Amino acid sequence: MSTTKILDIAYVRLGASDLSATADFLRKFGLTIQIQDTTVYASGTNGAPYCLVSEGGAPGLRAVGFEVATREDLERLSLLDHASEILPIDAPGGGEKVRLTDPNGYTVEAVYGWQRELSVRPDVRLPINSGEYRARIQKPVRLLERPSQVKRLGHCVLFVKDFRESEAWYKSHFGFLTSDEVHTDSNEKAMGAFMRCDRGETPVDHHTLFLLQVPGEGLQHAAFEVHDWDDLMVGHDVLADAGYQHQWGIGKHVLGSQVFDYWKDPDGHTLEHFTDGDLFDASYPPGSASLQAIRRVQWGARMPAS
Repeated sequence: MSTTKILDIAYVRLGASDLSATADFLRKFGLTIQIQDTTVYASGTNGAPYCLVSEGGAPGLRAVGFEVATREDLERLSLLDHASEILPIDAPGGGEKVRLTDPNGYTVEAVYGWQRELSVRPDVRLPINSGEYRARIQKPVRLLERPSQVKRLGHCVLFVKDFRESEAWYKSHFGFLTSDEVHTDSNEKAMGAFMRCDRGETPVDHHTLFLLQVPGEGLQHAAFEVHDWDDLMVGHDVLADAGYQHQWGIGKHVLGSQVFDYWKDPDGHTLEHFTDGDLFDASYPPGSASLQAIRRVQWGARMPAS
């Protein structure tokens, strides 16, 4: 079995019934858009060629992509059962990929060799004054009215048929570590886990992938990191003023600690803005929580019933 350890999540690919409407939404969500034929490529400020791909056709999850560190990682993955050969990527940034199918039938792609642009420095607000730390003197804050500044795709949540089977597949193929395992309220059965990349002593997001065994299929949501709290808030106003459907937020999660804000795109896919999440290295031990912890917040709007 593969010993590949991914660098990070790279992208999600989704179907879009109206590419023009999807592109308009993604611009207001804070992404930069390239359109090639019947495909929209959306990128953030971190220099990656794209972090979300919208393809013309029926809505839904088409693929999840993870970035690997070396071509040898691709070669190793290509030798696994039901893996493709190494394929060229005909998309912005180029590179190569290996296509696999997970136990739920989802297409999972490992990518290597992207050509990156220089990262874009976001608009940075002045220091925050707190009760004890006062650094902003005679400098009033004046925020621009604009979309959020999305940096990157941070994680996605997938519905799975059998959590343990899916967990074993993703850990053995891509080296994921468990940050928090989620159980039924009686603590009798594991229903999912927040899993992060294993990059040794390098801190990474609390979760890059969350597998959840509850009724549902495909992508539950994809989450995109924005610059800071103010950036998330001004972006919220842009999307609200444009009349897009708000799904949940603004609040602060318990598991992962992110400040969050969830929106629906024109086809009903759920996309999240987040900032200020937990960072762990490989030494941090796994935790355990009940399903109710997913719904709870440390402050802010409670999770809607449906």
